[in-house]
Amino acid sequence: MLNGLKLWNFSSGTHPEEELKGRTFILKTCQRSLVLSFDIYPFATQSIPAHEIHYGEDAYLFLLETICGLKSKLIGENEIVGQFKEAYQVYSQSTLKNTKLLLILEKLFKDAKDIRTKYLIGISQKTYASLTRKHIIQRAKADHVVVIGSGALAEDLINQFKKKAQVSICARNSSKVHELAKLHNLIVIPWEDRQTLVNSPYIANTIGTEGIIFDSEFFKSWKTKNSTGIFVDLGSPSVISTNLSLQEGVVRLDDIFNEGAIVEGQKQYQIEQARLAMQAITKKRKSLFEAKLKQSNAVLTPQITQDMRYL
Repeated sequence: MLNGLKLWNFSSGTHPEEELKGRTFILKTCQRSLVLSFDIYPFATQSIPAHEIHYGEDAYLFLLETICGLKSKLIGENEIVGQFKEAYQVYSQSTLKNTKLLLILEKLFKDAKDIRTKYLIGISQKTYASLTRKHIIQRAKADHVVVIGSGALAEDLINQFKKKAQVSICARNSSKVHELAKLHNLIVIPWEDRQTLVNSPYIANTIGTEGIIFDSEFFKSWKTKNSTGIFVDLGSPSVISTNLSLQEGVVRLDDIFNEGAIVEGQKQYQIEQARLAMQAITKKRKSLFEAKLKQSNAVLTPQITQDMRYL
């Protein structure tokens, strides 16, 4: 059954998501956008940007490495797990979903959990959210932080900040904003009032999209009002435009990547063992799927397993 998989790997923010209409599984991260289909070519009527494509076992292995954080610059980071779960939920609710693709995704959750548990414990305790917390809470001693965005990474940041500081949230999705505000006791800053953030010394942005949201004029005013402030930009593509550097209080995604770079030695050995195990488990998964298909041609309707909950 893995033979039906097709995986497109685009640079972050470049795939034509609005044209896919629920027929494909889409995973967006800070570094890439992945589009996964089963037995269809979803781009037949449109031109698509530069990409790489993977088929069958290779597609499954690429996804497995992605979920386990081995395709990230922060090796072994955990944010990708929440992003994958969120993407699964979106696809599973589509009326055009493919039940065989859902089954494959479910098995990916299980296999990724096994690999993380056996080989990757302790590889990367420094994730995007925890490194951002280090800059804003531990170093700057901030007592109030503004989180921009309402996705999985934004909630990770909220959880990192809320025990030590008051947290405000500002994002486009008003319903999601109010849901998070109620759950985490946040102050809401309406999206249309985002320019007032020039008065906020500590800001963490998670929005990544084409186009600039915070331009040089914003940062000129922000720096004037907050000489020792910190603005952490985790968006990809970046939505900020400024010449201010890390030393001047603007922390970019590359700064976070550099800070979280893994060391050699034992950790590298663990990673190599994990990669070998992934190759073996992918071949095993293909054999199991083939055996299952021989036993029955019935349509399979998978459910989310306990493995997904605890991944």
